[in-house]
Amino acid sequence: MTIELTGRHIELTPRIRSYAEEKIGKLGRLVENLDIHVTLAQEKHRQTCNIVARGKKGTWTGEVTEDDLFAAINGAVDVLARQLRKDKTSRLADRREGAPSIRFLGEEAAAPATETGEEP
Repeated sequence: MTIELTGRHIELTPRIRSYAEEKIGKLGRLVENLDIHVTLAQEKHRQTCNIVARGKKGTWTGEVTEDDLFAAINGAVDVLARQLRKDKTSRLADRREGAPSIRFLGEEAAAPATETGEEP
C-alpha cells in the first residue's frame, strides 16, 4: 500500500503526516494493494481532507470538511472504511451466493452412511 500526502495552503508537519499515515494504514486490512492519495487543504477556518483510494477492484473516495484537521482526517477515513467494507461484503456475498455452506456439506456427507444402516 502506498500513501501519498499533499498539502494545499497548509504545511505538512511530521505530526500531521504520521497521524494521517497511522489512520490510513488501518485501511490496508480491508483491501490489499491500495494506492492512496490524501489531500489536506485549509481555507479560512475550514480544514478539508480528501482521500482517493485506487485498487484492483475500483476507486473509492472520501471527503470531509471540519474545523479541526485531525477530525477531518478521522471523518474521511471513516467514510472510506465504510465504502471499502460495504464493497468487500457485497463481493463476498456474491461469491458465496450459489455455493452451499460448509456446515450443511458436513451433515449431508454423514447422512447417507446412517440412512443405509451401515456402521462406520
